[in-house]
Amino acid sequence: MTINDTNDLAMAEREIVHEHQTKEKITNEEYKIWKKTVPLLYDTIHTHALDFPSLTVKWLPDYEYSEDKNFISVKFLYGTNSSQHSQDYLKLGAIDLPSTLAPDFKEKTGKTNLPIPQSNEGHKSFQVLNTWKHNGEVNKLEVCPNNENVITFDNEGIVHLYNIKDGSKDSKEFKYHKLEGYALEWLNEKEFLSGSNDSQIALWEVSKPSTPIQSFKHHNAVINDLSLNKQYNKIFASVSDDYTTKINDLRANANENVAININNKHIQNAVEFHPDVSTLVATGGRDNAVLLYDLRNPKKPFRKLFGHNDSITGLRWDKVNNPNKLISWSLDRRSIIWDLNSLDEEFVYPNEASESSRKRNNVRTTDPCLKFISGGHTNRINEIDVHPKINGLTISCGDDSLLQVWKPKNIPDEEEEEEEEEEEGEKSEKSDEMEVDKEN
Repeated sequence: MTINDTNDLAMAEREIVHEHQTKEKITNEEYKIWKKTVPLLYDTIHTHALDFPSLTVKWLPDYEYSEDKNFISVKFLYGTNSSQHSQDYLKLGAIDLPSTLAPDFKEKTGKTNLPIPQSNEGHKSFQVLNTWKHNGEVNKLEVCPNNENVITFDNEGIVHLYNIKDGSKDSKEFKYHKLEGYALEWLNEKEFLSGSNDSQIALWEVSKPSTPIQSFKHHNAVINDLSLNKQYNKIFASVSDDYTTKINDLRANANENVAININNKHIQNAVEFHPDVSTLVATGGRDNAVLLYDLRNPKKPFRKLFGHNDSITGLRWDKVNNPNKLISWSLDRRSIIWDLNSLDEEFVYPNEASESSRKRNNVRTTDPCLKFISGGHTNRINEIDVHPKINGLTISCGDDSLLQVWKPKNIPDEEEEEEEEEEEGEKSEKSDEMEVDKEN
């Protein structure tokens, strides 16, 4: 190696270090700004630093009131990613939150709000209730519809099934995949799907862990995500690094079970069927946009949602409380809540209008469906889940080893605010008229 080569290498290393330091500085500044705005953005938020990052997190639906009814305890499952530095675990965690968040708070307590607490006695901010040893990091976990069984994917391609109700520490192992995986989806209490980096998807029966019922080999690259159509539970979607989104039909034979094939311009990392509309499916990927497809005309998305500035890695509908609310998360360390009720509002894609035309014609390029942005993580977000019973309660985990439980403030739309102002104005006019009548 010549002196010039050595100098060039040293200069390149300095540039890389400088770029890394600049990014770290920007991240820290953005996090400081976010912390200052927390009281304005959230009804509640709790942050817990884990010993190791978690790649996945899921709520359990039930919650319990404390004896004084001032708190509710909510439970969730998460895993560890120790990178083989120590034993990995599947863990059951719990956190106490104000009971006013519960949908049945008034019914249970007969109150509309809580007194200011005099102490935190009996209040547990965060606790681990149970642990199960896991073979390698927990890449992904999914809770069974009966909330008794949990399946996990490890870093060797083995799917594990745990019964979290009976207290057993043992697990079933489902061995088929040759590489690790990150895609799991329950079909019902007895069957589930797994998708791996070996490009294969397997259909399993819980009672038969020795071999899959069926395998799907229509992709030729890493399987990134799976989603079941809740209206037709024999239909599921898959996205892969082979630039395709496939709608699969379990009722067809092995050679014909791809009902719809969508060729993507960019790799899609996430896919989610709408919980109520069987023909609506959302995907998110390396084009930094959420793509909405109508499967009656799947050649191209009928709408794109813009707001992220890096690859989207996950999607989740608020399936019970507000099915038209979609949350996405990205490598930009942001999670965005979208409201599809605003789809009809006028909007021009950012790349379809020049700066001059936007100013001249007052063209709206901020997506009207974008309702909330959360920026509480300092590294990539690994997964987010929305509580199935408590409206708006969200949990997230990331590579920054943070586990966050948060609920955004319910900010009314401009139309709602205008209606309230009009109603107040009418009331004021009526009261003025009444005063005049009294004087007369």
